[in-house]
Amino acid sequence: MLVENMVATLPVIDALHQTSSVTAIALHPTSGNLLIGNGDGLVQCVDLNSEQNDIVAKIHVNSRIMDVAWSANKIVILDETNGLHVYSMSAEEVWTSEFDAGGAQLIVGKQILALDGIGTLRQFTLDGQEYPTIQREVRSVSKDANGALLVMEDQTVMRTDENLSPVFRRQQRGDIGEDIVAAGQSIDGSWFVAREGHALVPGDEEALELEIYQNDLMVSREEIKGRVRASCTRNDIHILGLDNGDLVSLNSNQHEVLTTFQYPIQSLKIVDNTVLVGTWFYIYGWDLESNEVAWQIEHKGMVEGIQVDESGRMAFYGEDQNDWTGAEPVGVCNLHQERMDVDPSFLQGWFEEDVVEVETNPEIVYRNVDDYTNLLSAEEQKSLERNQNEFEVGLDSLSAAMEENLEVESVEKTEHDIDELLQFLHDDAKEFIAPQAYAGENQVVSTDTESAVITLDGTQSDDPQDRIEAWSWLDASGREISTESKLKVKLSRGVHQFELRVFDVDGSMTTDSVQITIESSAS
Repeated sequence: MLVENMVATLPVIDALHQTSSVTAIALHPTSGNLLIGNGDGLVQCVDLNSEQNDIVAKIHVNSRIMDVAWSANKIVILDETNGLHVYSMSAEEVWTSEFDAGGAQLIVGKQILALDGIGTLRQFTLDGQEYPTIQREVRSVSKDANGALLVMEDQTVMRTDENLSPVFRRQQRGDIGEDIVAAGQSIDGSWFVAREGHALVPGDEEALELEIYQNDLMVSREEIKGRVRASCTRNDIHILGLDNGDLVSLNSNQHEVLTTFQYPIQSLKIVDNTVLVGTWFYIYGWDLESNEVAWQIEHKGMVEGIQVDESGRMAFYGEDQNDWTGAEPVGVCNLHQERMDVDPSFLQGWFEEDVVEVETNPEIVYRNVDDYTNLLSAEEQKSLERNQNEFEVGLDSLSAAMEENLEVESVEKTEHDIDELLQFLHDDAKEFIAPQAYAGENQVVSTDTESAVITLDGTQSDDPQDRIEAWSWLDASGREISTESKLKVKLSRGVHQFELRVFDVDGSMTTDSVQITIESSAS
């Protein structure tokens, strides 16, 4: 019975335990260096070739890391508040480009594509020169064979050349609109669009379709059973992962469901003849030749990213979406290692923290140890023998001192000394002053669009004793929107109220509020 329940796995997996939730990773193709970005604005570079997985560089950008990437031996970082940064391996900034709306999506290849928080897409050379052409109102971007594919806010899909100039635009379909779920490169220079058509009558089934294009011509349209969540391409095959667990291959403009996993597919990668499939709780290795699962690895949450270098080393990360648990570790393993059949309970072993075993046997815990010399090292025992006489003299002197008759001070003098000590402590005590929160001056901003990006800045909050420990920004509903001292927010036209709370190390709190008015520049 046990044999029937056994599963194949990759048995040797290193767990890089984290103190904050991981938001992005990037594995260098040849050097063995792994970038790990987290929600606190820290990027660490880990040397996976070292015995202890040494951290060789740390970079702080003070804002949530949206994505990281390698450009040759330079580190590219996109963060949520500030924008785009490029650093050297020694953590020195090479160049940076600040975005008013922060960063949202990053693609690094021969050029750097960076999408900001309000849908503006910019392109940079690797040395930091910005291209003159930009695209606005972009919802997401993916690479195409000769440029980029842009899903726009109006649900059209734009195909561009390598300079971001439009070469084709797929218009919105349907009388009552649609949602573009995904768009990306397919095989032989083709590309695909995954769409969701809205139901005309409430309760009717919505249409989920996959369109295949060759240049500007749609050559195929087929219904699928789920929404596309991930895709990957090799020269001769294209794989899609759907939110219903379907693993789909595209060949000759037709799709085929290879298998259906228990959970939604979130990430995909093709390595040789194996598709790496990241879902909730598992990574599966799907063999394209045998059409079956060759191995599986368990994870604590949803696998959000998979990276593989040229040697076959795989790094992966995920999140369990639970604020009450600790950060999930980054996993690292070699795809070429020999597989092992194990009981499914073994799969959890790699990500469990090391447990310190405590001795609980009372005979051992409460034993009397008269001869403690066996607990010493050889060097310590030699030192003890050389100094034994000095120890004996010291103990005799201590015993004699303890037997001396000491003069007992009067109770009155003792109480007087205590009073003097308390008075001294009171006079010398430092007065603790609560911090003064400052949310900034009220603002009135004019714009010719429907919204504007505003900076909320609490860094001028004052504490002469430098004891501020935490910040909290709340919107008008009382919902906390950030724990950073400074952040950017996108606001629609109207009047908006925000409250800043500042806490010191003792938990004392002061508050301040600010009003932001967004009005039309035409008014």
